[in-house]
Amino acid sequence: MCTAFIHKGKHLICGFNLDINEGAMDYRVFSEPGRFYIGVDLRHAAMTANGSDWPAYYRVDNQVRKIMGVNREGLFAVCLNNMNCPKAPFHPGGEAFAIDQLMDDCISGRITVEEARRIAHEKELVNLPTGSVDIPSLAFHGFITGPESPILLVEPGNGYAVLQDRWAAMTNYALLEPPADLTPETYGYYGKDRMDTAMAILRQRDSHFSREDGLEILQRTKQTGPWATRVSFVYHSGENAVYYCLQGDFDRIRRHSFE
Repeated sequence: MCTAFIHKGKHLICGFNLDINEGAMDYRVFSEPGRFYIGVDLRHAAMTANGSDWPAYYRVDNQVRKIMGVNREGLFAVCLNNMNCPKAPFHPGGEAFAIDQLMDDCISGRITVEEARRIAHEKELVNLPTGSVDIPSLAFHGFITGPESPILLVEPGNGYAVLQDRWAAMTNYALLEPPADLTPETYGYYGKDRMDTAMAILRQRDSHFSREDGLEILQRTKQTGPWATRVSFVYHSGENAVYYCLQGDFDRIRRHSFE
């Protein structure tokens, strides 16, 4: 159910594993001149909603929502399933702002990290619309950052936080309000085992963290079975390039350059 990490040393190095049941989400990988992202097709959600229910900010004209990716300016935005925060369902209220639109606006370059923070501060962050994905929980949380920006953590239902840390990781439990039942028996369900793996590598390699270390995090946290890792990518701001692979095949790494 996905793993993300961020390391902010001399360069920004960040990455993401998409772990998903193949039938749960209609997604594609896009490698464009100005951005690299995983796009989710929301046409089904649009068809099952009353057109008058869509809020003005929600760009239903562009049904492929950019919800995990990075652009040529190094603005990195990803959202992951949050298994213990089933709050803040999507609604069209005037003070609401959906997390998928926030990610799309960042990756598309319409807003900066600071503008995303302002939206999180002024608006009520809500989750994706019903019908967009078929997963156990429609609750999400995410990271947004850039080479010269702090790490913005957003969690619909819990709010947001600006992290000044050099590194951070995220899996599938709320970081602002961790679950009360986060015990060794539930580590697999919440992804705490993947979180521990990622944080250990970030901590141990901090002074010399590299693209290869980022790929190692993703390889060591990849999933198998029905909810297997489908897409993995690492961005390196010094190279302004993305390294990625499909279906957990880390022997076949591809490179997408923004230069």
